[in-house]
Amino acid sequence: MLEQIPFSLHFALIASVIGAFLGRYLGWAIRAWPGHEEFHCDYLDCPDCEGGKRRGCYNAGRTQDKLYILFSTLVAGFSVMAFGPSLKAAISWVFAVSCMIITVVDIRFLIIPDRLSINGCWTGLLFSAGCWGWVKLGYAMPSYFVSFEESLIGFVFGGGFLWLLGWLALILLKKEGMGGGDVKLLAAFGAWAGWKAVMGTIVIASFLGATFGIAGIIYRRIAYGTQYKPLSHMIPFGPYLCVAFLFIFYFGLDPLFMIMDKYNGWLMGTY
Repeated sequence: MLEQIPFSLHFALIASVIGAFLGRYLGWAIRAWPGHEEFHCDYLDCPDCEGGKRRGCYNAGRTQDKLYILFSTLVAGFSVMAFGPSLKAAISWVFAVSCMIITVVDIRFLIIPDRLSINGCWTGLLFSAGCWGWVKLGYAMPSYFVSFEESLIGFVFGGGFLWLLGWLALILLKKEGMGGGDVKLLAAFGAWAGWKAVMGTIVIASFLGATFGIAGIIYRRIAYGTQYKPLSHMIPFGPYLCVAFLFIFYFGLDPLFMIMDKYNGWLMGTY
C-alpha cells in the first residue's frame, strides 16, 4: 500500500504530522497578545478556564486550538507538496502560521504584534544578506533566495508606501488612516520577498479590503439598520495584507497579471 503512494506525498504526510505537533503551540502564542508579548505558562490554562468561557473571553475554550492545529497541519502538508522537502517549504509554513497569528490578533484587538512585524524586518534582511554571502562563497543557491538588493528595496518600499498613505490621511483627513502595525508588517513582507511581492500584496489587499469593507457596510445596514458614517470606525487591514502576501508567495505574480489582463480586456471591450 505504501509503495503505491507518491514519494512526495510521504514527505507531505511527515510534514503534516510535524505541523500538527507544532500547531499545539499556536494558541499559546496568540494568547500572549495583547498586553505583553511574553509566553507565560499561565496561558496553557486558558482553554480550560470556566470563568473565561462564561464571560466569552477570546482566550478560553479548546475549539480554537483544534482549528489552529488543523491549519498548521494542512499548511505544512501543502507547503511540502508545493515546494518539496526544502527550505522554502519550511519558510512558507512559518509565513503562514505567522500570518494566521497576526490575522487573529488584529481582528480581535486591532493590533499587530511588533515581535512578528519588526523582527520579521530584521530577520528578512539578515536572511537575504546571509544567502548573498552563501552564494558568493560558491555554494549552491538555496531553494528560497531573494537578493539583498531586492530585500532592502522591498523593506523600504513596503514600509514607506503605507507610511506615506497614513501621513497623507493624517494631513488631509485629520485622522489616522493607517496603523503603524500595518506599515511594519508590509515592510517585513518586503524584506522577505522583495519589492515586486510588495506591489502584488498592495493590489490584492486593497481589493480585498475594499470588497469586504463595502460588503460589511451593506450587511450592517440591512441587518441592523446601521447608518454608515465615514471614518467612524477602524478596519483591521493586517488580515488582508496577510492573505494577499500568502497568495503571492505560494502562487507568484502570474495569476495576478492574468486577472488584471482579463479585467483590462473587459474594460476595453475586447473580451
